[in-house]
Amino acid sequence: MTESQIMQQVKTAQALIDQIVPGKVRIEAEYCDESRAYYMVGHFDQYYNVIEGKLTAITSSKTEKMDRYYCTNIFANFFTQRAAFMMASPEEQAAFEGHPATFAAA
Repeated sequence: MTESQIMQQVKTAQALIDQIVPGKVRIEAEYCDESRAYYMVGHFDQYYNVIEGKLTAITSSKTEKMDRYYCTNIFANFFTQRAAFMMASPEEQAAFEGHPATFAAA
């Protein structure tokens, strides 16, 4: 992929994911020297009660290698699966003890 194709993929992924979880994920492409490939990366915050009563935001990332098998829709499915959790309040996220994909909004 050329650099302009990669930037177009980033824009496409950002637009798609903004429809799923508006404003919750920052998309970028990162180059890995070791694998000599680009990776699509989605950064998002999750909230935890690390110290009793104090919410802490921890930035997590979803990565996908941008090779011939890369598909924006498959990358976006990670966020679709966790949309209810990601759109929940920090307090709801911190109180939830299950896997984010199993979170059901009240």
